Amino acid sequence: MDDLFNILIFCKDYSQGVIIQDALQTAGCASQVFDREEDAYEGFLSGKFTTCIIDHDIDRKETQDLITLIKSSERFIPVLFLCEHPTNKEIAWLFSHHADDVIRKPFDTDILQARIKAVQSRYHLQYKQEVKTYLFGKFRFNLPKQLLSIEDKTTKLTTKEADLLTLLCQHANQIVDRMYTLQVIWKSDNYFNARSMDVYITKLRKLLQDDPTIKIINVHGKGYKLSTHENDN
Repeated sequence: MDDLFNILIFCKDYSQGVIIQDALQTAGCASQVFDREEDAYEGFLSGKFTTCIIDHDIDRKETQDLITLIKSSERFIPVLFLCEHPTNKEIAWLFSHHADDVIRKPFDTDILQARIKAVQSRYHLQYKQEVKTYLFGKFRFNLPKQLLSIEDKTTKLTTKEADLLTLLCQHANQIVDRMYTLQVIWKSDNYFNARSMDVYITKLRKLLQDDPTIKIINVHGKGYKLSTHENDN
């Protein structure tokens, strides 16, 4: 899967981390396992991960240290914990230390993928509220007002157009998974919503024709990519 689902796994027992990695691969997610806190934090700082999963069957202080480092960073990704038979007190402790979700082990891979999508959707909405303007090519996209401008031409976007363009801008020059887009913006990946998204992609493509260096590329079998490179295909 594309970089939207590149998961950092921290597990003191590396072999157990690989089991989690295999489950994520089955669910269509790329991931990397770390069994040392320092290495996990270095991996987090690399910027290539979109979600962090911590196996909580480890020392509580080490868990707290790692999540504190992650949450105090300027990088902005959700953190999920995997726990085997957690008590209510333990779950409350994790949420009080900035956990975005707590998942009981053993877990179902479909449910795990759905929970990852859910927390990333929440982060998408929060990030959308923080970013006010996107600049790409000759375009200026004013998110609060939903205005797309190029030179002296300004177009008022519909809410769906603005949401779709926002998601593409957040991941410019990266593949945005088709199913993920449907879940985030349309809340369902049924046939009718899929057809609706295709219509909105076509509308955005027409609006972006004013700058030939900007394109929305259809990546067959995967999704879409907002290309801001003149030589991108």
